[in-house]
Amino acid sequence: MGLNDRLFAPPAFDAEKIEARQTMLPERLRSLIFRAGDALEQDRLTLAQQIINEALSIAPNQADVLRLRALLLAKFGNIQASMATFEQALRAVPDDALAYWQYARVCEEAGDIVAASRLRKQAVELLPESPLAWGDLGEHLYQYESVEASLGPLECATRLAPDHAPAQLKLGNALVSCGRVDEGVTAIRRALDSEPAFGAAWLSLADVKTASITDNEISQMQKLLQSSELDESERTALEFALAKACEDRGAYREAYVLLVNANARKRRELKRWSAEHFLTQVAVAEEVFSAPHAAVEDPHFGEEVIFIVGLPRSGTTLIERIIGSHSQVKAAGELGELGWLLGEESARLRRRYPEWVPQATAQDWRRLGQRYLDLTAHRRGERRRVTDKMPNNWQAFGAIRAMLPGARIIVCRRNAVENCWSCFKQLFPIGWEFTYDLNDTATFWKAFDRTASAWAQRAPSHIREQSYEGLLATPEEEIRGLLEFCGLPFETACLRFQELPQSVQTLSAAQVRQPLQKDTARAKHYGALLDPLRKALGIAPAARQASG
Repeated sequence: MGLNDRLFAPPAFDAEKIEARQTMLPERLRSLIFRAGDALEQDRLTLAQQIINEALSIAPNQADVLRLRALLLAKFGNIQASMATFEQALRAVPDDALAYWQYARVCEEAGDIVAASRLRKQAVELLPESPLAWGDLGEHLYQYESVEASLGPLECATRLAPDHAPAQLKLGNALVSCGRVDEGVTAIRRALDSEPAFGAAWLSLADVKTASITDNEISQMQKLLQSSELDESERTALEFALAKACEDRGAYREAYVLLVNANARKRRELKRWSAEHFLTQVAVAEEVFSAPHAAVEDPHFGEEVIFIVGLPRSGTTLIERIIGSHSQVKAAGELGELGWLLGEESARLRRRYPEWVPQATAQDWRRLGQRYLDLTAHRRGERRRVTDKMPNNWQAFGAIRAMLPGARIIVCRRNAVENCWSCFKQLFPIGWEFTYDLNDTATFWKAFDRTASAWAQRAPSHIREQSYEGLLATPEEEIRGLLEFCGLPFETACLRFQELPQSVQTLSAAQVRQPLQKDTARAKHYGALLDPLRKALGIAPAARQASG
């Protein structure tokens, strides 16, 4: 079971209920259900189909068999048939929390967030004593509505299943995101009390940068890592967490070794990130948008949007926090709408983005821009402006400028070595596969650097490169400049961004609630250990920098 899947495993309360139901079945049918579930988990779909068909011939209306068939249909892409089969399964056993859980996830993956929300709310109404139903509703609200709204359901889940570590962890993360850091840390530590080898919980504790990991907790992690029985994904998470604790105590060489081991293992688990493919994509976009192409003619169209882009760990959350403190701005976080609608257009045209750009008309770009504005309108609410903090949107500079010419784009920049090393130190929940290798991270940074500089020169009135170090050095001057660039009048609240009550759903949730620190550089402490990274970036070795 992967690190992310671990957070969504059914609590024991529900698992025991399912097991009790299945013990009433004939042994042959129980065996088929178990084998089918195992085959689905391994994506052995042909085998799963054979087993499920055999089970259906024995018990065509059995709830677990129908539920597994619904999952199989979803994996085959037949969403409508999958939904109909889930409905049939729920008619057979209306109080099956697992069926609601899986059904809602299928709807979610199909893009039907409204249906997923309805199912989860229906589940808690029918099953008020199910920790799975309450936890799943809380997770949905956390992801798609608001972190604050998720707290009630998550608290219900932990009350019903106090020893269920994933529910405690999710509650702890939500509390930290809402600024209730001490309560959040307590919940995370409750998760570790229930399950000491829970790697995701150790990671969350380490990521609360305003809380210190104790000496006893360090010893506990070191002891866990000595066990040969530790799951590999948990080992990786523990090494990342322990490395953070070592760095905080000045044990830089020990932290470095832990990070090298953890990243190497994570990289082996993932499909290898292709630097060649990535660079080809960047080059194609550069070529396409350097040539004459259509664009929306109204220069003000899209001016309600402020995009914040950059590498992970470059200060995007901090910048959004500052701008989001303005009375005219709604900080909406990392929105996926831009990438989704470009993918939707590519699917419609049956051509990859940006290959279809030369044929796109001004009307096409206007349609896409309006689609983006419609999709994000609810995020803005009554505010005049809204932020979209998806870091990787820098790869869509051309599309943003063509479809939303009035939008402002803030490019977050941080010292190259610091930024790349900070990425390497972080185990991301999903994506960012390039960060698990220093050479790949350097390749990504250099492509970003080249692309961002070129676009900033082409459209200086709409694209601003913001230095993270410059912001720390002279915050008021830089914040005034940011607001002026966005066309916003200065407000002193932006200088007190840490007081903004809105939740923060990033790894910096606790950190951005603190006043700015003058020095956050950490790479310098590793000295020559990071010279391979410096070489990949084209920067002088540490010793030469010191002597110079």
